[in-house]
Amino acid sequence: MTNRGVGFPNNGVDDQGWKLYITSLVMILAAGLVVIARVSIRLARRNFGYDDVAIVAALLFSIVLSVSIQLAVEHGYGMHKADLTKDEQEEALKWFFIAQTPYKVTVCLYKISVILLYLRIFVTKTFRIAAFVVLSIVVGYSLGGIGATIFQCVPIRGAWVKNSGATCINSDQFWVAYAVLNILTDVLVLALPVGPIMNLHLRWRERFLIWGVFMLGAFVTVSSILRVASVQNSLKNIQDQTYNFIPRGIWTLVEANLGIISACLPVLKPPLSALFPRLFGSTGKKSTAPARSEGSRPGGQSNDPWSSVSAANRSNPRFWRVPLKHELSVSISAARPNRNSDEHQIIGASDKGSTNDSVELNERAPNLKRGDSGGISKTVEVVRQSFHEQRGLASI
Repeated sequence: MTNRGVGFPNNGVDDQGWKLYITSLVMILAAGLVVIARVSIRLARRNFGYDDVAIVAALLFSIVLSVSIQLAVEHGYGMHKADLTKDEQEEALKWFFIAQTPYKVTVCLYKISVILLYLRIFVTKTFRIAAFVVLSIVVGYSLGGIGATIFQCVPIRGAWVKNSGATCINSDQFWVAYAVLNILTDVLVLALPVGPIMNLHLRWRERFLIWGVFMLGAFVTVSSILRVASVQNSLKNIQDQTYNFIPRGIWTLVEANLGIISACLPVLKPPLSALFPRLFGSTGKKSTAPARSEGSRPGGQSNDPWSSVSAANRSNPRFWRVPLKHELSVSISAARPNRNSDEHQIIGASDKGSTNDSVELNERAPNLKRGDSGGISKTVEVVRQSFHEQRGLASI
């Protein structure tokens, strides 16, 4: 058998395998870089969770998918069947068959990752029930699809060795049915956070800003629809499968890796906000008022839409919080008559210009003594407690 390389036409023989080969390389590199960025952020915050495990597993299966596609191209996938020997046809179709299973596993895992991310954010009982229902649907149809893919022919070898006497399902109907179910589950996953977000006490513009972050997954749904169209077109001439299935294979690679990328974008919102502030930044205005302790804060809400989401879930220890403490010991002497108190002046000076931090004055074993100038020397400890619910998806 001849190794066809990356699938470029050679000696006047038509070959479009290079389209698949290059697409697989570009998409897996893009997905890999995004997943590495996501994992780095989570590890830096010590916030690595099951949703991250699922997305890393999805990337691994996507790598298997890409390698299988590349091996199929090297054995003639992308050429007309008439230009291939029987052994080359069977080898190319075998690798195409192998690629189908990791594709379905990848799709399942990135959807699971998105749902698990939702469960870390929205904690109401109603939402959790809905999320687990959708999760069950995703896992159920995926397991059914994976099983039907592996055992589409009995014996399995009949999937790539034609006229072998194997008993096979109608693969054309199965491919279309799976693609339609894939789109329907995409819509279900996208619709999950709509209710909780719309119930937030925010302006409509701010609600849509939050919803828009999660709706980035709509790009995957678009690619799924385009893949259905390519599947339908490929079935018009299934006899020349090694050549006519190339557009369909391209959209398969795009959908699988774009799903991984979209699942990571909510976690990457802070760096994306820095790069594209108009697209991902907050719609609120920055306050110039000095910070108050949480107990003394008047009833006004923060202008940052994400802080309202956080405030509604502060009782949940898994929410977007990064508790940070800064302790500072300050020595003050020679108090002046026109000052109300040393503590008041410390808080006002140390918190000037801050908008998001709450300051707590903690006097631990104060040491009072008479100074030479008749003032008071007093040692206090200022504890600055910041929950840093950063703009955007601060620490999901």
